[in-house]
Amino acid sequence: GGLTEIPAAGLAQILALFALIELAWMPASQYDGDYGVGWFGEDIVDEEIKARKLNVELNNGRAAMLAVFGNMVGEAATGQTLA
Repeated sequence: GGLTEIPAAGLAQILALFALIELAWMPASQYDGDYGVGWFGEDIVDEEIKARKLNVELNNGRAAMLAVFGNMVGEAATGQTLA
């Protein structure tokens, strides 16, 4: 099941898209989180608002990682999966 059911050409296309996004459009070496794509297509000109929105996004990502870790701990403790 799962990954083995996807044709090799399909996996190659998915990996090529990920590589394009990661290497060309949104490089991971840019640590400030500002990729120049704006907010719903609009550029944020006020630096204070821009910094706040970037911090909110980083904090939401951190909260999501903690939530996933909490689910993993719960599954490991009870032996039951959430699915």
